[in-house]
Amino acid sequence: MPLFAVTIFLSALLLFLIQPLAARWLLPYFGGGAAVWTACMLFFQLMLLAGYSYAHWLTHRLSLKQQRTVHGSLVLLALLWLWWAGSAVSAPEPSAYPLLSILSWLLLLFGLPLLVIAASAPLLQRWFADRFPLRSPYRLYALSNVGSLGALLSYPFIVEPWLPLSQQFTGWQWGFTGLALLLLVLLRWQLPKASTTSEAVAAASSRQWGYWLSLSAAGVVLLLAVTQQLTQNVPPVPFLWVVPLALYLLSFILVFNREHWYQRALWLYLFGIGLVLALVLIHFGRLFDLYSQLALYLLILFSGCMLCHGELARLKPAASQLTRFYLAMALGGVLGGLLVNLLAPALLNDFHEFPVVLLAILLLAVLPWQRQLALWRKVAWLSGAASFVLLAIWLHLLLNQFTVHQERNFYGSLVVRDIPVAGELQRILIDGTTSHGAQYLAADKRQQALSYYRPGTGVALALQYRQPDPGLANSSKSAGRHFGMVGLGAGTLAVYGRAGDRIQFYELNPAVISTAQQHFSYLADSAATVEVLLGDGRLVLQQQLQQQGSQQFDVLVLDAFSSDAIPQHLLTREAFALYLQHLRADGVLAVHISNNYLDLTSVVRNHAHHFGLDALFFHTPADSQNPAATEWVLLTRNQDFIRQEATQQAVGNWPTQLNPAIQWTDDFSNLLRVLKK
Repeated sequence: MPLFAVTIFLSALLLFLIQPLAARWLLPYFGGGAAVWTACMLFFQLMLLAGYSYAHWLTHRLSLKQQRTVHGSLVLLALLWLWWAGSAVSAPEPSAYPLLSILSWLLLLFGLPLLVIAASAPLLQRWFADRFPLRSPYRLYALSNVGSLGALLSYPFIVEPWLPLSQQFTGWQWGFTGLALLLLVLLRWQLPKASTTSEAVAAASSRQWGYWLSLSAAGVVLLLAVTQQLTQNVPPVPFLWVVPLALYLLSFILVFNREHWYQRALWLYLFGIGLVLALVLIHFGRLFDLYSQLALYLLILFSGCMLCHGELARLKPAASQLTRFYLAMALGGVLGGLLVNLLAPALLNDFHEFPVVLLAILLLAVLPWQRQLALWRKVAWLSGAASFVLLAIWLHLLLNQFTVHQERNFYGSLVVRDIPVAGELQRILIDGTTSHGAQYLAADKRQQALSYYRPGTGVALALQYRQPDPGLANSSKSAGRHFGMVGLGAGTLAVYGRAGDRIQFYELNPAVISTAQQHFSYLADSAATVEVLLGDGRLVLQQQLQQQGSQQFDVLVLDAFSSDAIPQHLLTREAFALYLQHLRADGVLAVHISNNYLDLTSVVRNHAHHFGLDALFFHTPADSQNPAATEWVLLTRNQDFIRQEATQQAVGNWPTQLNPAIQWTDDFSNLLRVLKK
């Protein structure tokens, strides 16, 4: 018994340690967006399905001796593969199909080890049930989820803050080595005396299979949808990944450990409250602070998962159908992942799967219960659900009357709306929930910069008034200026280009490029020569440095937001070292730090101190034409630019004290320290 428990606990621990580790590893190569996490989740769901399918085949088609031979060989092969692949597999290559690139890289590096880990839970529980027929194997399932939960909670608070990525991976390799040894010992000495294939197994009905699949898929879709909602405005880092996933797992632990811990009426009541909260959050979420949003979304997630997983636990079969039951759950998880990763982006132009899955869970939980209710209660439930749908449709139509264009892809959701602001019609680009640029529709005002880029902001000063160092006045500097812009948005910054200037925009999302070109005129109207380069700004700049040398920018602007979140890999010390290699000695690095939830001032100031740069803070308050306040930090060694009158009049005091401990590198970047209080 102890060996079964330790082995299944360690397998779950390793599975849920590698998920945030792998996603953290991949983030810089695919733009640092939340879609990286959902893609990784899909991969792990696929591996769970493969592992559960393998376990079902192994225990129902092979004799006990054959099971020992086949599984022991797979364990040894996976162990050898992991240690070879860890040094032989190169960094992932971004492509036009990022989801496919992520899945193929993960499969190459982790495929075999994860197959072994994924198969461990159903295999060990089935062998345990045959060896100890009077004990319930589902307690081991609850224990495996405890291991998963422990891994998730330890990663953002213990593993990530203290260990660089390379050491995290090495530690995981050694952990898998320990698991392999435990499995080999168990295969040799702890398996049941008789073959597990001798027992006749009754097949589950198609109706039962369908219900298992639906409940499992709904739980996964809800998990991914809530994670998407949370990470639209905050960087998608392990902390915000693991908290929803931890609650998802906690619901499994509760309902499979003790049957009476699931009370359908209680969770239906809480979930009903969650439906109303969801409607408010979808349309008015930015009115709430981060902690309020986190609490509300997590209430919705946990109550929904308790309903889905509580119903699964209520319908769990006898031990003879255990592997078939887990196979159905894994298949449902894959279907949910495919819905979010493939079907929803192809069919929906916004994150509509969130309200849809809420209604689906309500129906899945209520319909079986409805048979036991009086007619008036059935009518009440149906009326409440219909009212929710109608109200949601009304709010959606209310906003859509302003919509000009809307689309969604791997990187997120874009909306273009024409909205009257202080009596003037403005066209606004919205990424997720945040404006990424605006333009007057009146022809005589189209070349006026708005929003975060309007005259008087830090970036406008850098682009309008930066002057060369007198010592470089007689250098080979061309007559025109050279600007680099990491992040395109609506292309607003192109208005600051003059004849003879050259502007290079770096943009990861092809939908942003097409939207800026088709629905805004900043790029076409600019007096400068404008070039838009597709790809992650840091990766393309690195490629340019290796192939062409320094771009010698006069000003380099860092403004690569995904909704309201800036990808962390663009704010590390190594990233700033790259930016400075592309700047002229008298150049200016302009960093956009406007954010509702994060205080990035210490991050940027500590980088400035490390590289010997002066850092200036610029705060521009909101006004009638520009509803959003904006904050920029300019880093430079150019004393003429710093001392000139326009700069001195606009520069402000730092809003918070410098925290020297906030040092972001590619290996260490603690989000919790920069959350606004």
